[in-house]
Amino acid sequence: MSISAQNNLGFLNDSYSGINSAVIAPTQPFLNPNPWDANLIAADILLQNDYAYISEQSIMGLSNATIVTANPNKNISGQSQPNVLDFYNKNKANLLFGSDILGPSLSMTAKIKEKKYAFGIFSRLRTQASVLNLDNYFRYNNERISEPDDYAFKPFSGTVMNWGEIGLNLATTIFPESEKQWILGANIKYEIGLDAANVVGRDLKLTSSEPTVAQNTNLRNVYATDYDLSASYITNYNFQSKRYEYKQNGSGIGLDLGIAVIDKDKREEEYNYKIAFNLVDLGYVNFKQGLNHVFKDGNTVWLQNNPVFKNRKFDSPEEFFQTLSTEAYGDANASLKDYGFKIGLPTSINLNYGQRVKEHHYINFNWIQRVPVFENSVKRNNILNANYSVQKAAIGYGVSTTLSEYKNLQFGGYFRIGPLILGSENAFPLVFKHKELHAASFYMAIKLYPFWDNELKRHRRKKCDCEK
Repeated sequence: MSISAQNNLGFLNDSYSGINSAVIAPTQPFLNPNPWDANLIAADILLQNDYAYISEQSIMGLSNATIVTANPNKNISGQSQPNVLDFYNKNKANLLFGSDILGPSLSMTAKIKEKKYAFGIFSRLRTQASVLNLDNYFRYNNERISEPDDYAFKPFSGTVMNWGEIGLNLATTIFPESEKQWILGANIKYEIGLDAANVVGRDLKLTSSEPTVAQNTNLRNVYATDYDLSASYITNYNFQSKRYEYKQNGSGIGLDLGIAVIDKDKREEEYNYKIAFNLVDLGYVNFKQGLNHVFKDGNTVWLQNNPVFKNRKFDSPEEFFQTLSTEAYGDANASLKDYGFKIGLPTSINLNYGQRVKEHHYINFNWIQRVPVFENSVKRNNILNANYSVQKAAIGYGVSTTLSEYKNLQFGGYFRIGPLILGSENAFPLVFKHKELHAASFYMAIKLYPFWDNELKRHRRKKCDCEK
């Protein structure tokens, strides 16, 4: 199933989005007509994959539904009945997950020596996971068909990270002699690493054979040979007490850079058009105490039908790796090589073009492309987005269409009234049943700003020393 949001672009292109937009476009808070704004809480989520779906369901209907897993042997499938967790069973499997909670954050503008600056501070809690183009060996079990005698995986990787972020936003004008208004913006971010894991497979071959009479005859024996795998992880979850115990496990620095050119009459609040380029999430988090396991040039490892793994519940990731190490090397600690690893941030490029159609009415186009910089980086989804919005001081609304990963077409919109913002980049699956529910989104924010104020009212309130 896919629940895709990760930044409601309709709202973030709103001139009144303020500090909320800094996380994807550092120059955008500079365009806020209000002198200040504060975010109390905002959240969005992304879970996008082409591996599984739920049949004949909507997001709101899931709370009252009993979901069963597809079973070809019992004629249970998503194509024949509703409320079935079924599988696409493609040759490749992809997973992109992301959640972004924007906590208390503040933005304000000020004039220093007659030059306007925008200052901001924001706090975030983020989770990202990505697995792309993984050979889908699971499809054999999903379809209840025998695994091939020989199967060679192509190189693969998977990364997940959970981290906090505190950022400083600064934006101001450059090139004062230009006819257009040029804005330069940046976010400097301190990264607080909490949990992370990274798996890299450079080589992995699987072989299978028919089971003996004494074994589970419904499953073939599967063995791993010629493998070259590495796995690194660290977590705050206490598997003994089954509780999450918060502490900082890593640290790092992140940087967002943006530049925008605005065609705007100095006597008006609204711009005619805007072109912006943003490089977002350049940086990494260093987990110095993370555990690194390496499996290479070991013995053949019996995976499926092995009594050592059958119906066994591992109490922690380390117990699993120690068991695997015993199978591969005859030593539970042989695979543990060293400590410490780095995870790159989900670096991306965001290009934006905005055009005023008439007073308060805008159309915006966004292109977001992931560009992972570091070897072990989490990855966000690619996006092409177009949105039309009406932007006023106390109210804003718009509609949008999005092409996620350049193949999933979605429709949505947003509504802003006073302190409340609600939005979705893929609204229909929230309330309407879909034959294959694999995409939906929801965005929510609560903000404070001068809802009923504008530049004209502030100008009229200024004291006048005019002669009477």
